[in-house]
Amino acid sequence: MPLLLGLALVLASCGQDPVPKPHGYFRIDLPPDSAHTMDSPCPWSAEVPDHALLVKGGGNTAATGEACWTDLVFPGQRAAIHMTWRRIQGDLPELIHDAHEFKDKHEVLATRIRTETFINDSARVYGTLFDVEGNVASPAVFYLTDSTGNFLYGALYFDVRPNADSLAPVTARIRDDIRRLARTLRWQDTARAVQHVQQGR
Repeated sequence: MPLLLGLALVLASCGQDPVPKPHGYFRIDLPPDSAHTMDSPCPWSAEVPDHALLVKGGGNTAATGEACWTDLVFPGQRAAIHMTWRRIQGDLPELIHDAHEFKDKHEVLATRIRTETFINDSARVYGTLFDVEGNVASPAVFYLTDSTGNFLYGALYFDVRPNADSLAPVTARIRDDIRRLARTLRWQDTARAVQHVQQGR
């Protein structure tokens, strides 16, 4: 009897073709979209997500106050926005050119690059966000400036192999975080900016 039952199961299974499972990605649970205003270690302040950490980067030129680095780190998403503040010294066209040049390096792997302009006359904040689609190292690059004294450049990086499809929800959320940072960004005056960087705060 057990032999007949086993034979029946084998015969029944032989008629079924295997069905491949559809390709999927791991689930990403995003935290609530909430933010607060924070003073950067560099001479600016802005709203940053509650689940992110704004930390001072290395290599600050404290002696001259000409440059300052910060990282907006997203521990739960293994991502960070690396930002560089520069004091403009008659070199604004060169700084903007460098930002465009960095974006251009991604064009080989990018499927599309969209640009979005930021204009906030009351806060003297102007700039551009480059939305880089595809399996690229940095899917979002931006710069913000007041055109006279302050220039802030940023690029988003993930601590995982680039995969635009699986990272799409996180990338979209962080792009929104960059837009909020641009809308709420406030500069310090030039004198305080140099003092702020020199103190290394």
